[in-house]
Formats: sequence, C-alpha cells, structure tokens
Amino acid sequence: MLVAVAAIVPLAATGCGGSDKSSLTKGNLGVTNNLKVAQDESDIQEFCNLAIAPKGDLYDRALGAVLTATDDLIIVYKKEPKGTYWDALKKREVPLKQRVSDLAKKLDTCGRDGKQQAARLGQALQSS
Repeated sequence: MLVAVAAIVPLAATGCGGSDKSSLTKGNLGVTNNLKVAQDESDIQEFCNLAIAPKGDLYDRALGAVLTATDDLIIVYKKEPKGTYWDALKKREVPLKQRVSDLAKKLDTCGRDGKQQAARLGQALQSS
C-alpha cells in the first residue's frame, strides 16, 4: 500500500495550485480512473507478495483488496475499453487493455485465489 501512496502523492501534488490539469494524466482515463488503476495495480502486487503463504489476517485483508481491485478494473475497462492509462512511475502511456491483461497475467501466478481473479479479468477482456 505504501507503494501506491508513493505513486499517487506526486500525481496529486502536481494538481495543487497549477492551472494546467493536463499534467495530472496524459492518458485519457481521467484523473479518478487513472488513480483507481494505479491503486488496483498496487493492491494486486501486495496480494501476490502475500500469496506465497495464503493464510492469516494480512492475507485475508490483501484478498479483500484484490477482490475490490478486480471489480474496479473491470468497471473502468468496461467504461473505457480503448482507454489509455498513464503510468506515472514509468512516465508512459499504456493501452488500458494491455494494463488489465498484464495484471491478469500477474494474478494468474498468485495462487488459487489469484487465478480466480485473473479469470474474471480475462472474461472482461474477451467480452468487449
């Protein structure tokens, strides 16, 4: 979660006091959806880090977060199937479809629960 906060804080700070809103994101998802995708990516990474020992309170919390992250990604992707995500850490635009596909591949390597969420993302990718 700290990684997500570290990624989001510079984005939020660039919006303070400036009149150029285009510096917040260069993709076309808009600020809110772009931040959702960034947070979802962070939640998936945290879940995968804990999936090597799938038990305990930390794992349960991460699983809850990854369920929400999967739901969020599906909603954003269905709204903007041809959208472009702005990856602020790498300073590049990525097609949303590619980002969701990459996250599905990542989840597929994160145990049984991860595979289930990867399948949900895969279905969303195929349905549009």
